[in-house]
Amino acid sequence: MDALVNRDELTEKIIDLFVSIIGFIPREAVSAQTNFIKDFDIIDDDFTCFMMQVKWRFKLNPRPADWERIETIDEVVDLVLDKR
Repeated sequence: MDALVNRDELTEKIIDLFVSIIGFIPREAVSAQTNFIKDFDIIDDDFTCFMMQVKWRFKLNPRPADWERIETIDEVVDLVLDKR
C-alpha cells in the first residue's frame, strides 16, 4: 500500500509541475492518463522544458531512449520510479 501512496503522491507532484511549466492548461484538465500530444498538442520546447524540470527535480539521468517513449503523465511517473 505504501508504494501506491508514494506513486499517487508522485503523480500529483508531476501533474502540478506539468501544469506550472506549460502554464495554459487548467489543473483539473490533467490526469495520470493525460497524453501530452493527443490531449494538448504539447511538443518540442514545451515538452523539453517540462522533461528537463522533471530530470532536475528528481535528480534523474535517463538515457535518450527513456525520453523517447514518454507520452503520458503515468509514463513520466514510471520513469521517475524506475530511475530512483
